[in-house]
Amino acid sequence: MPPLLRLYLAGPDVFRPDASAQGARLAAICARAGAQGLFPLHEEGVDIRRACIDMIDAADALVANITPFRGVHMDPGTAFEIGYAEARGKPVFLWSADRRPLIERNPPVADGRDGEGHLVEDWGKPENLMIVPDGRTVWSSPEEAVAEAVSALGFTAKNRELQRRTRRSVVIAVAVSLAAALLAGSLADWLVGW
Repeated sequence: MPPLLRLYLAGPDVFRPDASAQGARLAAICARAGAQGLFPLHEEGVDIRRACIDMIDAADALVANITPFRGVHMDPGTAFEIGYAEARGKPVFLWSADRRPLIERNPPVADGRDGEGHLVEDWGKPENLMIVPDGRTVWSSPEEAVAEAVSALGFTAKNRELQRRTRRSVVIAVAVSLAAALLAGSLADWLVGW
């Protein structure tokens, strides 16, 4: 059986009162799609930042919940995880329960600016364009984002299995060659000594 695609499940879900149950729900979504969900719920006393980074490093891709959290924007920890995953060359798949354009969630007061006078982004995206660059879809559910990740990266899991099989075949070939060489040497010694 080929190894499962590993998906790091980023988002503010770890802050929910039912975080453990939500993590299990998200992991089950991954399992139904044929992947392993890595939900970053850690015990007290653990270096959470380091543990999350290690989990991202172990993952094949990141699936992030960018639903607004404590305001009009996504969770800042999730933004960090997205940036870290991208810096490590990991594919990123996004979902949000609120896919309205950012300008609808934070409407300008006058001249495209908010109440503090800052320009409000109007790129038609549900989050800052650094999080949602052109060409990146924001799915409406974790099921859709996970399905897209598995569809897009199914080759990664197959390639990992092929590499594993190739390594095993090389080890077997080396062992057989070594055994044959030792046998041939012993046979040659026996014939010379006869």
